[in-house]
Amino acid sequence: MRLHLTTALAPVLLALGCLGGSPAVAQDGVTPPAAISAGQVLTYQPTYFAEFQVSTAFDMVLHVPGFVFSGGEEARGFSGTAGNVLIDGQRPTTKSDLGNTLSNINAAQVDHLELITGGTAGIDMHGHRQIVNVVRKKDAKPNFSVLGIYRNMDGRTDAGVLLFTYNDNRNGKSTDITADIFNFFSNGAQNSRRVTTDSSGANILNIHEHGGGTGIESQASHSRPLWGGKITFNGTYNPSIYRQNTTYISDGSTGHESFIEKDTPSELGSQYERKLGHGVDLNLNVLVRHERVHDIDIYTDEDGTADYRALSLTDERILNGRLRWEKREGLTFAVGTESVFNSMDRDSSFVMNASSPTVPTDHVRVEEDRTETFASANWKATKKLSFEGELKVEVSTISVPAANRADSFTYYKPRLQAVYALSDKTKISWKTLRQVDQLSFSGFASSVELQTDHVTLGNTSLVPQKDWLNTLILEHSFWDKGAISLALEHYDYEDTADLIAVIDNGNIYTSNGNIGASQWDSVRLKLDTPLDRFHVPHGTLSLDWTYRNSRVKDPITGKERHVSGAAPHIYSASFSQEFPKSGTSWGIDLESAGKERSYLANELTDASFDPWTQAWFQYKTPRKVTFKITVKNPLNLRFTKDRVVYEGLRGLSPVAYTQHTTSKIPPILEIRLKKDF
Repeated sequence: MRLHLTTALAPVLLALGCLGGSPAVAQDGVTPPAAISAGQVLTYQPTYFAEFQVSTAFDMVLHVPGFVFSGGEEARGFSGTAGNVLIDGQRPTTKSDLGNTLSNINAAQVDHLELITGGTAGIDMHGHRQIVNVVRKKDAKPNFSVLGIYRNMDGRTDAGVLLFTYNDNRNGKSTDITADIFNFFSNGAQNSRRVTTDSSGANILNIHEHGGGTGIESQASHSRPLWGGKITFNGTYNPSIYRQNTTYISDGSTGHESFIEKDTPSELGSQYERKLGHGVDLNLNVLVRHERVHDIDIYTDEDGTADYRALSLTDERILNGRLRWEKREGLTFAVGTESVFNSMDRDSSFVMNASSPTVPTDHVRVEEDRTETFASANWKATKKLSFEGELKVEVSTISVPAANRADSFTYYKPRLQAVYALSDKTKISWKTLRQVDQLSFSGFASSVELQTDHVTLGNTSLVPQKDWLNTLILEHSFWDKGAISLALEHYDYEDTADLIAVIDNGNIYTSNGNIGASQWDSVRLKLDTPLDRFHVPHGTLSLDWTYRNSRVKDPITGKERHVSGAAPHIYSASFSQEFPKSGTSWGIDLESAGKERSYLANELTDASFDPWTQAWFQYKTPRKVTFKITVKNPLNLRFTKDRVVYEGLRGLSPVAYTQHTTSKIPPILEIRLKKDF
């Protein structure tokens, strides 16, 4: 079997092997420190990251060759939302942004990083093929830092952030506190031109908008020994307010729109972990989240006033527990369960010229009561081959009292993953799993977009989207700090989530819905390569490209098409160069911003962004002061949106009008100044 697999992949391995060779040699003739390999685990010491002049744990994670950081899924519950980075072997007991959590850990607090592929003893992979474990020093000196950020857009609009961070990890106790106050501006287009063409000719609308807001972000966690184990408490409170004012000018007439959103999310969590003996350890998590979002949107012109308001309250309560048993070296079992209760209350009102048009599902409450139980095993069969298997059973009930709906679902979600090391530098992995997406609570409630007079109906009959995923990944490391990987994925979906048409009292509305089976195929290529051999000392080039192709039968026309909102190409490229002796570095980043098509009930919409670019320069002084200047979007990113609006159902009736909107996002200057104490 081994001979057959290697022979089949020979052309690919030969191409990858051309990138191999002896380790790069630094300018002073000293071989750079390499990662220490121990089977499926690569250990990166702080000296490995020295030339990258890293400041935080997040900087270190981003410089692990070939590793693709994932902050986790935006979903309800805890177990299914984990990112692929652990801190001291555990997932933080929070659903806050993982990147921010890592950015608030100073690099001086980190003892080493572990890149784990396939699994290892004592580590929960959370379904990921690769995990980075950030291991902090046991008795590091406390660190306090202050970060100031100044931003300016188009030379006229200012914004800033003042962030304070404190880390202390000594005597088995750790405390991490971050707090910042900020104001911000919208990165959206400030000036747009919209041309609407119908049988009577073209109408030109000029749109001038300005948006921004203020807020506070605070996060704290503390852990300490308790009853032979360790307990951790954490909390977040992040209130913000956003305001946007827009002026519409067309043929001498003027309209004004004022939009305000107040968002207040908060979270409290606790984790307890303890070794029970005989290779068994216990992990318990409790998490409570609450969010209040209040929107006010008012449009006024010579014809009158339109007023749309919505208030959403969401609550989440999670209890999660897991027992893990390391039967022997290389074989680990785990069982666990999670109980989650979620609810959303949303009330909205729409008033136009003192009358209230009827909008179905403008008042809705949705409840979800879900229990998920799992059993898993991780087996390192040989030094080169490892397996991970898991079976999850999800039982949930969705209730919508206003629609007299109370539906229960039971889903079995198996997962199997195998990782085989063809050599010390080349690995191949296969993963098959069953996934069940969560229903978006916002899809149950109606919403109104005043700018385009578009009403999206809520759908109280939504069911979860489900799929089978098969993934094949080939990865190869080279030149000490280089890595390349190729991933092939195939999805088979049931109850595909997309947009559907709803006819109510003769009116045609777009609604979120399920449109049947679909298939997705994707190819992802990731390359991280040092450039020393190309006479660019301490230079690094990173490329990440994904192609996605989706196929589904359109519920209106019956023809095959792509799934709404699925951008076919996603890519990014970045170049950086470090000068350790002078403490300086610079770089250029490029990222696709997206090209999407949406299939609404009575219109076809195409949205396209030019690539986002930025260039930066950084200087770190010997006195722990870091200065960084970044010019974002120097080429004035262009945004275009094309709408084809039909008199009736899309594709089955004549075109009523077309609309073309163009706008540009101005350049942004950002200056950062950070001091570590």
